[in-house]
Amino acid sequence: MNDISNHNQGVAASRTNSAQAKPAQKTQDVHQQSQASQTQRATDQAKTAPSQGADQAKFTPESQTLVRMTQASKGVSDIDQKKVDRIKQALENGEFPVDTARIAEKMTSLEKLIQG
Repeated sequence: MNDISNHNQGVAASRTNSAQAKPAQKTQDVHQQSQASQTQRATDQAKTAPSQGADQAKFTPESQTLVRMTQASKGVSDIDQKKVDRIKQALENGEFPVDTARIAEKMTSLEKLIQG
């Protein structure tokens, strides 16, 4: 009788292990399918994506001229230091002509511009 009982317990344990193994196997299969699907999508995207270095840009003649002018002007200063020094020297010596009427007009027009 013990043999039959042991056999029945073994069969029951086998069924339990088998029942537990099936969901685990299904989960593993679903996981593998998901990974395969992700790999396939990545491969498809890589195939449809443009290859590196394929992008091109064309500049208009005007933009090319602007680039050349910008590069050429890099070495040129906006300030004429010799002229600044001459004006400074003339001011110190009292030789620089100051037109007070013109200065007043410019200040008045600036004030009107600010006030609207």
